[in-house]
Amino acid sequence: MTDISQVSLALAYVCARAIYPQGLSAASVTGRQTVIRRGWLLPNDMYSAQSVRDSVDYVTVTAALEGFRPVAEPLGWPWREGATIAPTVGVSCAGAVANVTAPSSGAVCGVVGLRWETGAATAVTAAYAASSGDTAASIAAGLAAGFPGATARGASIGVASGVLTGQVAGYGQSVRVTRRQSQKVRLSIWTGSAMARDALGSALDTALAGMSWLATLDGGEALLSFDGAGDVDTLQVQSLYRRDLVFNVLFDTIESQWAAQMLFGAGAFSGPEFEVAFGDAVMAAAGQSGAAALAAEAAAVQGVTAASPYAGLSVDAFGTVCAVG
Repeated sequence: MTDISQVSLALAYVCARAIYPQGLSAASVTGRQTVIRRGWLLPNDMYSAQSVRDSVDYVTVTAALEGFRPVAEPLGWPWREGATIAPTVGVSCAGAVANVTAPSSGAVCGVVGLRWETGAATAVTAAYAASSGDTAASIAAGLAAGFPGATARGASIGVASGVLTGQVAGYGQSVRVTRRQSQKVRLSIWTGSAMARDALGSALDTALAGMSWLATLDGGEALLSFDGAGDVDTLQVQSLYRRDLVFNVLFDTIESQWAAQMLFGAGAFSGPEFEVAFGDAVMAAAGQSGAAALAAEAAAVQGVTAASPYAGLSVDAFGTVCAVG
């Protein structure tokens, strides 16, 4: 989910790359030490050993509250598919016997489902959400516990009669736009040198002039447009030179939800005076509780994040851009 802090942080990373094109450990485009920060100047930025008064330049990225403007988002907030996690487990069926497979090393994830057709009008189904620690045998045992009279021998499940069919599913992320907004963001250069101000201003202006889209930290993009620049010379009596570059950023607030992908056509809904089931009959596997299935899903999606477009960059507790590690 992208918010104004992540937009500002992405812009701070862009500034860091523009000012330190060879990396933060190399020299800046001006040859002077330059600190890039998401947020305003701190008191010690003015008076400490590493300060504007000691030939250290600062670039700050801040959001202007008066620059917020709502923009109409998609009507109805439609959901769309986002990232997916493929299953690593499998199942194959032959008549009344099913065989489960699971990797002996690496991640064990996915949902294994079995559909049992006995000749009745409605088939019955059972499912098992696999996670770390599961084996093919434990998955088979969980599935067998969901069918009356079924037996499990190692990785195989057998029923007395009828036909078994199997299906595996992974997990998918559903996302939708819940708010779209335009926000004014200000890049401010703070330096004790008028020449350094011009050099930094030129470097940032050149780097951002050809950038219409800003890559956000969640893997999306925001629309970037220039809104003007100007020098602020009211602090020259303190030998402080400042330049502001103002941008409008159009970005979405996103809601996301992970869920297991669909296995079979089955479901039910109810109200105060009715209960309706449709599709196949759902059998809850006695070998796995609903809480355990949700825990397996949580374990599968844990740590799944979009690849950062700003690899190697991070911020410290004060919002200062620094190198990872």
